[in-house]
Amino acid sequence: MEKLLSKEDIQDILENNKDNPVFKYYGVRLMGADKHSYKDVLAVSDKNNLILIKGNEDTGNIHIKERHNFWSTKNYIVKNPKGEIVFQDQSRFPRDIAPIEFIKIADEIYSNENLIVDNPHPMADLFDLFIGEYQFDKPKKVKLLLYKRTKIIHSLFLSRSTYNKKRVSKFPFSRGTVEFRYNPETGINDTLIPYFDTTPEPRYCIVIEKHPKEDLENILLVIYKSDEPEKHYLKKIGIRKLIKFETKKHEEVTYQHGDLRPMEKIIMETDNDIKTGKINLND
Repeated sequence: MEKLLSKEDIQDILENNKDNPVFKYYGVRLMGADKHSYKDVLAVSDKNNLILIKGNEDTGNIHIKERHNFWSTKNYIVKNPKGEIVFQDQSRFPRDIAPIEFIKIADEIYSNENLIVDNPHPMADLFDLFIGEYQFDKPKKVKLLLYKRTKIIHSLFLSRSTYNKKRVSKFPFSRGTVEFRYNPETGINDTLIPYFDTTPEPRYCIVIEKHPKEDLENILLVIYKSDEPEKHYLKKIGIRKLIKFETKKHEEVTYQHGDLRPMEKIIMETDNDIKTGKINLND
């Protein structure tokens, strides 16, 4: 069940922040206030006095960061109209938009002209909906949800998943956390990119095996059995020239958030071959 603000929470936020410095001085932000409660105000917008609270995974700043920040790795598992359990696509802000800019974007979207009178949101009785354009690399429509008849921000997001992570269409797996492994005996570095299903159990892992002496990389696909995840099989994807990164962090970001559709297409094809019996993991 979603943890939204109650009427008492809203009243508390509006009445008990008179001495909060973010209401007195423009530009004051408390964005790093981890110790604060979910009701604490982190920022107030400069033009329209919109209120951004710390919130939680269902509302406010934490909600927007986890669902719509480009760099978020959190997954959302839902039931689609067919009754299938799937990963829900989330719209993402461009990669150069930092969370501290959310309040600025909301300030630009908020106006009487952008208020949607016939709000189609399933919880229209709780929220006011505003839709307007914001200039990123080019104008994009942004939706702003405020708690009904207040200026407290519930959510903020692009109306389309233009900047979402690139992946193969209808790809049923989620990319996990990229890891690195080093074998001191062989001098080989491995980059591991795991993929999970909605259970969530590991199903595949792309392994980039680096051979610095030969200046090449072996790319392998680890296949886990869905009923016996401790067992795995290897499939060779290919060999390529060694890719050199400026730092380990650059490599991590590239494989965690980059476009891996060519490799993910191979995962999709492999998964289909297993389902149709072309690949038998019991052999």
